[in-house]
Amino acid sequence: MNELVHNPHDLFFKRIFSDIRIARDFLWNYLPQEAVEIVDLDYLIPENNSHVDENLRESLSDMLYKTKIKGQDGYIYILMEHKSYIEGKVIFQLLRYITSIWEEKYDPKTKKVPIIIPMVIYHGREIWNVETNLLNMVQGIEDLPNELKTYLPTYRYEICDFSIKRKKRIIGLTAMKVAIEAMRAGTAMTKEEFKERLRRVFEYIKQLPEEEVHEWFEECMIYLLNVREDVTIEEILKVQKEIMPGRGEIVMTIAEKLRNEGKLEGEREGKLEERREVAIKLLNKRFGKEFTQEMKEKIKEAEERRINQIIDNIFEITIEELKEILK
Repeated sequence: MNELVHNPHDLFFKRIFSDIRIARDFLWNYLPQEAVEIVDLDYLIPENNSHVDENLRESLSDMLYKTKIKGQDGYIYILMEHKSYIEGKVIFQLLRYITSIWEEKYDPKTKKVPIIIPMVIYHGREIWNVETNLLNMVQGIEDLPNELKTYLPTYRYEICDFSIKRKKRIIGLTAMKVAIEAMRAGTAMTKEEFKERLRRVFEYIKQLPEEEVHEWFEECMIYLLNVREDVTIEEILKVQKEIMPGRGEIVMTIAEKLRNEGKLEGEREGKLEERREVAIKLLNKRFGKEFTQEMKEKIKEAEERRINQIIDNIFEITIEELKEILK
């Protein structure tokens, strides 16, 4: 996983929900009980293609699972809302994606489409307070006779509201708790709120089987560095040392990986300009506000030897040493 990814929310979401063990546990705990009783969660096959509009993929992610519902082919569609605020039009977007799936799955022999159970996961700041039933959004619906209501499309979706303000307890596998708390940390309003969520992330990571600790620590650290422009590596590591002391080897391994990926990204592009941009991004994560605009401008003009020196020592260099290199 690259340390500077185009869409970190989507990558993190897909990493979680592509794991059938996690997806099955999530659906078992968050589908309505009447759905759990008729959905065969032992038969769960993820489909890789996304139905989200191209221009919305920074804020929405989706997963489609084929399953059996009362013995018939059916689907569960999960839409993840990444925005920190609530989007009132999500019900229309979701309907469009369901229709897209039906167009794909339409059976010309039977002239039927499969059942689709839609779910929305939200992890922003405010409590989810928008309508989940499409029919209720139609103006004057309460005054219409039942005969006219039959002309209107209708459906409802299941909302899993993990917003910070709702403080919903996360149930299920520890890995799911790690992931949801990491996403909550990603949308936290203040630094203190962020650190509190981060503490919970590390508390849950401590409860994982030993063989999963390194992987989840790395996934969460890289995800948060991508989605939080205001957070530095040092701030994350300070909380890690508080909650998970004695894990220095994990930190150093990840730091080395980030450094090497930074070098490789620049080498792969084969352009000095690209390596300069990599150096700026990594130093911004490393030093935060201490990394001034003046220093950024100097790096944009720095010769290749100096850029290589900075990237080679990206996690050991001090701010004073950086200033010396850039003189």
